[in-house]
Parts: sequence; C-alpha cells; structure tokens
Amino acid sequence: MVNKMSQKTLLITGGSGYLGRQLTAKAVDSFRVYTTYTRHPGQIKAGQPLPLDLTRRDDVLRLVSTLSPQAIIHTAAINPGQGDDEMMRQVNALGSRYVAEAATAVGARLVYISSDMVHDGKNAPYADDALPSPLSGYGRSKAEAEAAVAEIEPAAAIVRTSLIYGLEEMDRGTKGFVARLRTGQPLVLFSDSIRQPVWVETLAEALLRLAGPNADFAGLLNVAGRQALSREEFGRRMLQWWQIDPGELLQSGRAADISDTIPLDLRLTVTQAEQLLQQELFGVDEILQAQRDLRPSLKPNGQN
Repeated sequence: MVNKMSQKTLLITGGSGYLGRQLTAKAVDSFRVYTTYTRHPGQIKAGQPLPLDLTRRDDVLRLVSTLSPQAIIHTAAINPGQGDDEMMRQVNALGSRYVAEAATAVGARLVYISSDMVHDGKNAPYADDALPSPLSGYGRSKAEAEAAVAEIEPAAAIVRTSLIYGLEEMDRGTKGFVARLRTGQPLVLFSDSIRQPVWVETLAEALLRLAGPNADFAGLLNVAGRQALSREEFGRRMLQWWQIDPGELLQSGRAADISDTIPLDLRLTVTQAEQLLQQELFGVDEILQAQRDLRPSLKPNGQN
C-alpha cells in the first residue's frame, strides 16, 4: 500500500471537465491530488476539489502558494461554444499566465494543455515546434497562453492535442451531435476537416508521465492519436460505438463551404512523443478494436 504522506502533491486545474475527470481518477494512484473547478464540483471523480476563478490572479497565486504542489497539470479552459472570444482570452490566455506565474513562484513542474487549433490547417502535418497561426478566437487564446507559459516558465511542457474522446463516457462533441439528432434536426459533419482524435486514457497517461518526478521535457510536444480522420469519419465511429443510429439526419458537408475560420488539415507529427514517453499513441480504430476484443496488448500505456 502506498504511503499517502510520501506522495508528491499534484494540482490539476479543471477537474470537473472531460479530461480533468479522467485525469484525476488516474492520478490518485501516484499523487496526492488537488483539483480546481468553477461551477461543477459534483462532476469531479477524485482528489480534493477546490473552487478557483482563473481570471483572478491573486486567487490563483494564493491557492498555489498554499498547496505548494510539486507539479501542476493545467487542463482548465473555455472551449468553443462555451463563451465568447473575450471570455476565452480571459480564462485561456490570462488564466494560463497566472498559473505559470504561480508555478514558477513555488517551483512546481508545469504541464499545460494546448490544442491543434493553434494552427491554420494549411501546412500539415505540423511538427511539435511549428509556429502557431490560429484562425479562431479559441485558437488565438490558446496560442497566447502557449507564449505566456513558455516565457514565464521555460521548463514547462506544453502539450498540443486534438479531439479527446472516451469509450466509457461520451465526449462533449458527440453529446452535442446526439442532442441535435434527438430533436430531429439534420447533423452535418465535415468531410474535409482532418484531426487526430486521442483516447482520453492515452492522453491522461501521457500527461501524468510528463508531470512525474523524473520528467524534465521542456517545450512543445504533440500528443494525439496517430490516425488522421475527417470530422465526419470520427463522428460516425463515435455514434456507432454509442449505438446511435442517425439515419438520414446525418449528412456530409464541407467546412470550406461554411467558414474560413475552420482549419481544414490539423494533422500532427507524434513520433517525438511516442519516443519520449515510451508510449504508443494509438489511433481511433486501434482503440475501438482493442476495446471490442479486450486485448491487453493495447492498453493506453503500451504495457502488457
């Protein structure tokens, strides 16, 4: 049995979010976990929940100073559809700046979660250190956050990831699709928007490795599934997994015909992450097949 007093303290921001919930559940095996929330403490699965408004710099500094964690994994963010551009900048960009300042003040290892949306989708595949070229307010807020974190805490790991999904809890995007279908409205999924979805278990494992006591990677790192899929292909796979039959309501469309602020090709190179973390970043089809077959060889940490 692990001696809790000997465990390192880990602070996870956004513990009530989709990634945060899975991350806290895994982290308690190795860390003494504290996690922050804004509105939904009841959704937190593990660790000690603490309220925190990331837009209040003094509150961020005070909380981190009080806890004095050895590591911080910063997952909290306002995602597209959850707020306007200014709210995203306040939380995603300025909030991340405050977290970086707090981490530096207490000497905590910082792992920051960014997004493939910092790219414009015109020059894929994107290397780990590709310069950001965001098209949307969300992408700009994440790019600004990356710059602030790198400036304030150069030793931090900045993880660019893609669409996050799970097979035990429906992801936010798929939930939105299902809600639309249940109202009888057509659902248009883009055939020309390419992403590399990542299993939440895989991403959580990678983040914990980056936050571990012997982790020292600094800079930008792509952590995404190695299989590139169109938004339509991915959406159809998720609906099938959750046994949702969209019938004729599901239609194929083109993002390029809808808006010029939607990046089309956001493929990322993930070789460095697989080598650094000694972890296979399985694609969607590999994960789906493994879960169907329950083959232990395809556990998210790549171990038998």
